[in-house]
Amino acid sequence: MASVLIVEDENSLRETLTRFLAHEGYEVRAAASGREAFDVGISSAPDILVTDWVLKNHIHGLHVSEALRAVNPDLRTILITGFSSQDLLSESDRCGVLQLLEKPFNLTDLQEAVENAAHTTTTPGRSASVAVVEIDNEGKLHFVSKRARQMFDHTTGGRDASQLQDVIGADALALVDAAQQDWESASIDLATGESFETETWIVRSRRLTGGAGYLVVLLDEQERPLSNDPRVRILLDQQGSSRSILPDYGPVIVVENDGSLRRLLVSQIERLGALCYPTNDFPRALKLLEAEPRAATVLIDFELAGANIRHSIRAVHDVRPEALVIGTGGSGSEEDLLAVGVHRVLSKPWRITDLLDAMSR
Repeated sequence: MASVLIVEDENSLRETLTRFLAHEGYEVRAAASGREAFDVGISSAPDILVTDWVLKNHIHGLHVSEALRAVNPDLRTILITGFSSQDLLSESDRCGVLQLLEKPFNLTDLQEAVENAAHTTTTPGRSASVAVVEIDNEGKLHFVSKRARQMFDHTTGGRDASQLQDVIGADALALVDAAQQDWESASIDLATGESFETETWIVRSRRLTGGAGYLVVLLDEQERPLSNDPRVRILLDQQGSSRSILPDYGPVIVVENDGSLRRLLVSQIERLGALCYPTNDFPRALKLLEAEPRAATVLIDFELAGANIRHSIRAVHDVRPEALVIGTGGSGSEEDLLAVGVHRVLSKPWRITDLLDAMSR
C-alpha cells in the first residue's frame, strides 16, 4: 500500500484522518504544522501528501507541497480547503496538486481521493528537483535525496557515501554550521580517474527540530539560481526568519479584484516574510479572517468594495477588532476612508515600499 503524510493542525481531524487511512491499510504519518511536515516528510518520502491549506505558523499547505515535491518530484498532493476559489484552483494547478478536497467532506471522499492518487503514476507540474541531505551532529548521512545521490556519483566520496565529510571534505561540519547564516562555497573533489579535478558547490543549512542535526541543501554551479527559489527558501525556513523584513508577521488577507495585482501582492508579501491568503470575494475574506486567528492585517481594494466600503470595514472589525486595515485604490477622499476605520490608504499606483511602510506601522 502507498504511504501517506497527513498535515492538519486541528488535532481531532488529524487523528480521525490518520486512524481511518491506517485502518484502510495505508502506511500513515502525521504532522501538525508545515515545519513538522518537513521534519517528517523529507526523510520518510511518502507517496501521497494530504494537507490542509490553512496551517499554523508561516507555512501553508501549498508551501508544504511545493517544498516536499522539490525533494521528491513523484509526491502526489491532495489539498484540503474550506475556502475554495478560482485563485486557489489556479495556484494548486501551478503547484502540481492532484486534487482539491473541499470541506466539509466525508471519509469516503478522502478514501476515493487517496485511492486515485495511489493509482496515478505521473505527477503534474514537475519542476527541477533539489539536492537535500539530513545529517546528524557528527556528519553521518541519515537521508540523501535522489538528486543528491546523482551529485555524489561524480565525487570521490561516491554515491553510497555514509558521511558528508566523505563528499565535501574534512571541514564539512564547520561549513554546514556556517551555512545556517548564508550560502557557503565548497570545493568538491571529482572522481575522474588519473586527473585531479574539482567543482564548486554552494551549501545552505538549518538545524533540525530539537538540534539533532542539520537539513542541508546542495547546489552545483549551474543550479546557483535555485538559491533564490521559493521552494528552497521554504525548506530552509527562511520565511519568517530573523532575516525577513517582517519577522513573525501574522498572515495577511488580501481582497483584490485584479487577478494580476493579487498574485503580485501575494508574491511580494510572502517575500517580505509574511503568509498571505488572497481572494477577490469579500465574504470569503471574512471567513478566512474567522478561521485564521493570527491574521491581523487586511488589504482591501476599495474599487471591489464599492459603495459598501463602510459596511465592509465594520464587518472586518466585528471579526477582528484590532485588525489593521489597509486600503488599496481610491473610493472617495482619504479623510472619508480614514473616518470609517481604514488605517492607511495606498492610492494606485503605489510601490511595495509603501505597503511595507503601512504594514510596519
